[in-house]
Amino acid sequence: MKRFAASLLALAIVTSLSPVVAAPSARPLTLTSEVSGEITSTTAINYSDGTRSQLFSLPLSAGQAVTLALQGSLNGALSVFHRDSLLSRSESDENGKATLSIRADKNGSYLVAVSGADARAFGPFQLSVEPIVVYDGKPLTAGRRITDWLQGSSKTYTLEVDKPGMYTIDLQSSEFDARLELAGNGLNLEDDDGGNNLNARLTAPLQPGRYTLNAGGFSEASGAFFLGVEQADFPEGLVSADGSTLPLDGTVSGFINAGETRSFILTLPAASRVQLDASSRELDTLLTLQGADITLSDDDGGSGVNSRLGQVLDAGEYNVSVRSLNERAGIFQLANATAPAPGGSGRTELKIGHEIHAQLRAGSRDLYTLDIPRKGKYIISMLSDGNVDGVITLMRNGQEVAQLDDSDSSLDPLLEIELEAGRYVLLAHTFNSSTSGNYRLLVRRK
Repeated sequence: MKRFAASLLALAIVTSLSPVVAAPSARPLTLTSEVSGEITSTTAINYSDGTRSQLFSLPLSAGQAVTLALQGSLNGALSVFHRDSLLSRSESDENGKATLSIRADKNGSYLVAVSGADARAFGPFQLSVEPIVVYDGKPLTAGRRITDWLQGSSKTYTLEVDKPGMYTIDLQSSEFDARLELAGNGLNLEDDDGGNNLNARLTAPLQPGRYTLNAGGFSEASGAFFLGVEQADFPEGLVSADGSTLPLDGTVSGFINAGETRSFILTLPAASRVQLDASSRELDTLLTLQGADITLSDDDGGSGVNSRLGQVLDAGEYNVSVRSLNERAGIFQLANATAPAPGGSGRTELKIGHEIHAQLRAGSRDLYTLDIPRKGKYIISMLSDGNVDGVITLMRNGQEVAQLDDSDSSLDPLLEIELEAGRYVLLAHTFNSSTSGNYRLLVRRK
């Protein structure tokens, strides 16, 4: 009897120290509805991590799909449960919005939890529900945007093009890392992250016909997505073949597939200073200029990932090409501005044993012709006034023979090299293309 009374007393003490907290009731939630709420210090707490949640009950039929959207000042998270099993979870992005798409496998009531992202997250929120109208199976056309559900690696669609033009295809999803593939009429294009965030975007000139479009993700991706097609007229003067003439002053537009290069012919009637700019909204451009005995390239000399080449060149014919470094297809613009060369000549002859004093302009390279009379070891030095981190590049027949930035003891390059007899082109330039300054250049036989 005493043991039983002691047990009752112990139970009463434990109960008074650790009150039982009942699970919060779930508010009803319906399709196409929006509800408001607030996570406060009085909201039910998760004793595992300190977060607080409000619960909502959403009835769904088997196969029915909806998109849940959470927004407001709450730094929150969305979770969906069915019969005590977590189906999916999404946290707020940098804009304070969380979206989550689910498709019901069975009839029943699904539990939607709005939680703080951490134990310190409080604030008001709005939760909305929108049904997903699944794709009707008809071919995609320009101006159409569909909603569909991915279960597995990809889904295949037919794209019908009835008018030539530039077509942009967007695959957007907050559920998976999107990937697009387009094939037909000689084209095979693909894109991973060409859109915003992890969304996919393809831009291509398409001719009338039927194309196959694969929309998917990586691994076993699943969730709702949006697929849209837009058409625009071809940009004026769009170039889609190699060998077109590049004007001395003006801009041309071109299109390249991933991995392709588009080339143009630039003819200079006299020594000129040339500035070439390759820019694009879709591509990370690489710009290359090739002459009879030189090759010049630039990746990010322009704004952002655009390219720029500024150079004094001799009269002659040059090949100017653009390619993409981010393996995407897209349109680019290539602009050229030409002016007479300072002093009327593009190059200076560099004689062995004779030092040259010169000034290097920002964004340019000084080109020199160097004749090596006989095979041997030679030393090429470039000494600056302290403002230039000099670089020496030596070329022969348009191919790079050697390049040196710094010597062992300073930022001034000192190149010691074995050379065959013949004619070379020497480029004096800087490690940072935006700097300028005076320098001295000397070639001597060792």
